[in-house]
Amino acid sequence: MKELVPLSKASKILGVTTKTIRNWDEAGKIKVVRTSGNHRRVPIEEIERIAGREQANRTKTLVYCRCSTQKQQENLERQVGRALEHCSKMNWNAELYKDIGSGLNENRRDFKRLLKRLRDKDVARVVVEYKDRIARYGFETFRHYCESHGVEVVVLNDSVKKEFEE
Repeated sequence: MKELVPLSKASKILGVTTKTIRNWDEAGKIKVVRTSGNHRRVPIEEIERIAGREQANRTKTLVYCRCSTQKQQENLERQVGRALEHCSKMNWNAELYKDIGSGLNENRRDFKRLLKRLRDKDVARVVVEYKDRIARYGFETFRHYCESHGVEVVVLNDSVKKEFEE
């Protein structure tokens, strides 16, 4: 399934205006998809091509797993198993990063390593089981950072709603 992004998001990633993308579309320099409401959507592959970051060279999947305390170590290992099993089913070449620490703590060792790794040209995606494994707050900022480097974020259990207290 191709990921499509609105013009506003594509313009931010590419560092150009939405008018420029419209002009490129009319000139045939970029391929866009029209929605049923006739809105333009840009495939992420086109953004990669224009930005000079070819998706074909991106083969690595970064898997990030985290639990909050040492007592949850068993849960962490189950999380790792589920994430790696998903990558295996998808035939993705996985690289594992895991931490024990609060989602509010920004000084997690493997999380910092993962952030540095996102800049590399061979990284295609980041896989997490739940959004809160990356951070308790700021997941959308993380997603935006990844997309600005041409990296997709895959959340395996995105539909689970939790109460604020949880």
